[in-house]
Amino acid sequence: MEPAPWSHPGYAHIFAHVQQRAGLQLPTCIPAAEEGIDRAMARAGEKDRALYLGRLTSDPGAFDDLLNELTIGETYFFRTHEHFDFLRHHALPELRRTRSPEHALRVWSAGCASGEEPYSLAVLLMEEGYGHRMEVHATDISRAALAHAQQASYSAWSLRSTGAERMRPFLRMEDKRYVLASEVRHRVRFHYLNLALDTWPSPESGISGMDIIFCRNVLIYFTRPTIAAVARRLYESLAEGGFLITGPSDPNLAGLAPLEPLLTGWGVAWQRLPPGAPRAAPAPPAFPFLPPTPAAAFTPPPLSPLPMVAPPRPPTPPPQPAPHRPPTLPPLPAAPSVTERLEPARQAMERGDWRNAAQLARAQEEGPEAAAMTIRALANVNPGAAATACTEATARFPLAAELRYLEAMVLLGLGRLGEAERAARQVVYLEPALAVAHLTLGHVLRRQEDLAGAQRAFRAAEELCAALPPDSPVPLSEGERAGRLAQVAHDERVRLETMMKREES
Repeated sequence: MEPAPWSHPGYAHIFAHVQQRAGLQLPTCIPAAEEGIDRAMARAGEKDRALYLGRLTSDPGAFDDLLNELTIGETYFFRTHEHFDFLRHHALPELRRTRSPEHALRVWSAGCASGEEPYSLAVLLMEEGYGHRMEVHATDISRAALAHAQQASYSAWSLRSTGAERMRPFLRMEDKRYVLASEVRHRVRFHYLNLALDTWPSPESGISGMDIIFCRNVLIYFTRPTIAAVARRLYESLAEGGFLITGPSDPNLAGLAPLEPLLTGWGVAWQRLPPGAPRAAPAPPAFPFLPPTPAAAFTPPPLSPLPMVAPPRPPTPPPQPAPHRPPTLPPLPAAPSVTERLEPARQAMERGDWRNAAQLARAQEEGPEAAAMTIRALANVNPGAAATACTEATARFPLAAELRYLEAMVLLGLGRLGEAERAARQVVYLEPALAVAHLTLGHVLRRQEDLAGAQRAFRAAEELCAALPPDSPVPLSEGERAGRLAQVAHDERVRLETMMKREES
């Protein structure tokens, strides 16, 4: 466990025990974690931290109660409706295409808390005509949460989202509580499962061969090694062609498991592709105003005929010379780096020779760096072609934040505000600390007259820049300094606040 400013060693020992068993990362707010431990100790009737630590090892209920204090079990029906829309419009149609008509869809809600998520999944599948051709599994590390989920009795707070209206036909009122109909309850199987342990996937755990996995806002609590291990097991739990949905705040799984990222308007979904399935990688864009330079014609010289002579008698073999070692060859020169290969394109950019820069960068376009330089060059001569290049480059490199940022900038310049907003939000999802992404999102939202949203975006950009040394360059800002961009964001925010106050009056 990393050192932390715990006010008493007993707190550190208690959290170390939780971290070992559940893989939780160190909390960002230690005082809040200590208050949570104190509340759990009071409910357990323990005042001594050492005795409470011993209680945690033998009392599953006490351990569950402490986990509820150290994590947030925030959930409600059809939370983040975009995820369910993705299932309806993308994942389920593809699974219908690739699975047999008799296939029973296997769905898993990992970290189901009080059950609203798996019940929402069951209702969605019922709406889509799966009826009895589905298995919905739901797991959690908290036995108390599982007991609550199996009771299927909820307050109005669980119905606070717009999408939750879809649940009302399956609810009846009993003693000011909403009780779920048995036709939905019986379609969900609840199990205890600690995601941090390597007891899954397995037939014994019931977790294997899943078509859809929801694991949302769970990975944010884990240490990095635990995240890597869980990501690999999630991949192994998916059937070929299956989909994994994580939360918008969850860590990026790229490089942790061989999952294919599917970048959407709300974030990244993941898919386990069948072996040998092609990954989306369109060819580099072709721009009619930048024709490739034709190669010079080359005609090989005629070969001179060899004289026909009788073969000589083989000579008497000379005495064999002593074996000798071949001379040591010098090492092969190292392959040029991406930066070195792109140097001619960069020099053309500095000269303002945008067309030549685009051609030179395209010649090296096997990575996102070259694609970004191509887009930057094209934006100076043909923004429409730059937008096309963005579309193709982001399909090839869906997790490259710079390409998404350039796409947002190009689309903003073309006045395609809805598409620009989507691209800017994707950048913020991929790189939440990228100040220029928030600044761009603010400009887009202001032009769409979403003044409150623009104000929040400018405030985020201002705070991110203010956290840097004033003279330090801001990433992807073409050399702009943090102090100046912080002032720009501040001025934009204040101007919006003035406009909003004027409208209110």
